Amino acid sequence: MKILFYKFFNSKKKIKQYSRMYKGINFKESYPANVKRLEIFLSLIKKYKPKKIIDAGCGTGMPLIKIKKMRFNISGYDKAKNIVKEAKINLKNNNLDENLIQSGDFENPKHIKDNSVNCILGMGTFYYSKKFIQTLKNQKRKLKKNGHLIFSLRNQLFDIATLNDYSIKFYSKLYEINKFKPMIKKKYLKLFTGYSNRKKFEIRNIDDYQVFSNTHNPLTIEKEILNKVGLKLNGIYFYHYHAIPPVFEKIDKINFRKQSYKMEKPNDWRGFFIASSFVIDCQKT
Repeated sequence: MKILFYKFFNSKKKIKQYSRMYKGINFKESYPANVKRLEIFLSLIKKYKPKKIIDAGCGTGMPLIKIKKMRFNISGYDKAKNIVKEAKINLKNNNLDENLIQSGDFENPKHIKDNSVNCILGMGTFYYSKKFIQTLKNQKRKLKKNGHLIFSLRNQLFDIATLNDYSIKFYSKLYEINKFKPMIKKKYLKLFTGYSNRKKFEIRNIDDYQVFSNTHNPLTIEKEILNKVGLKLNGIYFYHYHAIPPVFEKIDKINFRKQSYKMEKPNDWRGFFIASSFVIDCQKT
């Protein structure tokens, strides 16, 4: 059984790790994916200049603090109790009101009034929802007319470029191999014998911890999801690029991260395939 996201992130160890992700670039420690993601969010906030912003699933509050110091009216909430405690400490350490962050559930934020917000942010949150479309509908209700919903997602198409277990699963869905003779299926599977098993390289991500999360296809997200919810797509922006398949990160960690970082361009077409995440900028109509 999959672990729910807020229980996984509620441990003290994970909380400290999460806060450090926004403190700058240290290729030795980790890849600065959250830093690049925040840059995209900040650029959109500067563009739209919303009067009231809500950070849904705000974590330890580091992005919120940065946005607040840019003189925007922002508040946030999170479901994990220990994370909220840490966020309030971070607010206090930055001479900000601790009440800017409260407890709340981004899947159904009942404490936020309908039609009251100009912009809602979902940084690394919404894809953990088991009721993703309903979550978007609930968030949309909180927006004023023409309000912006900006959120990040995991890129399903990245599975093609990983050249590991994910690629095998992706191609199994792409091709209808089960409709062919066993002999053909056997030869087909042999094509993947050189594809790496992530566990051999000690590569771990959120899936290895059995945390429930979704991936989405940036080519179909507008038609299959946003249009159904009543959200207008304004743009898709990619981040967390991979200069070569991720199995090589363990072999040459620092150079892998440096070269990947140089590729970070939110509008690069290669992002559809070699960026593991993307940001959706959409609007209530």
